[in-house]
Amino acid sequence: MQNTNKLAFLILRIGIGLLFLTFGIMKIMGGPALWGFLGGTLKTVGINFWPEAWGLAASLAELIGGLALISGFFVRPLAIALLLTMVVATIFKISSGAPFAETSYPLTMVLVTLFYALNNGKYSTAK
Repeated sequence: MQNTNKLAFLILRIGIGLLFLTFGIMKIMGGPALWGFLGGTLKTVGINFWPEAWGLAASLAELIGGLALISGFFVRPLAIALLLTMVVATIFKISSGAPFAETSYPLTMVLVTLFYALNNGKYSTAK
């Protein structure tokens, strides 16, 4: 039973990591215009300066956080960066009146990244 649980968590960690890696690459490739939009979503939480820098930081969090989940290294600290990124994305989607179908992805990722951020590694890696 224990090996089945380890395999299940390994598959989940790698699968979520691949999603974040893919979205991170797409956002990095989007360039300054996309970074500006992404960073501009921070206005919903009262941050109005350096939108391109914040957008690039969020894109890098997804890219590097995805790599961390895939590799199993530095999962907890990078999960915190992913959690903050997904919280802002969820707040932005809700405040912009997006339908639940659009809000559900970042909300789900809030729950998943919260799991990895709070967990001491017992279930976040296949140890």
